[in-house]
Amino acid sequence: MRMSRERIFHLADQIIQQLHTNAGVVVKAPEDIRTEIVRVLSEEAKLEESIDGEVRKILASYARPAPEGSHEWEVLYQKTREDVYRRRFRL
Repeated sequence: MRMSRERIFHLADQIIQQLHTNAGVVVKAPEDIRTEIVRVLSEEAKLEESIDGEVRKILASYARPAPEGSHEWEVLYQKTREDVYRRRFRL
């Protein structure tokens, strides 16, 4: 699922708010932290999008591709996604 910039900014704001509510956590530079959170969330979104594209490409290359959205396709998608993660991150 692709995250919009608005969604990323909203999540960053929620994380900052949650940090403010935790006892023992002092946020001295919320804008610097927010910028870093946005950067990390954006990188993660790009990584997820890249993995999703690779998985879809693999599934489309099958001789008998399952219809997208079917139970068979969902099972193959999850299995292939796990394989791609293991290969990329050597888990």
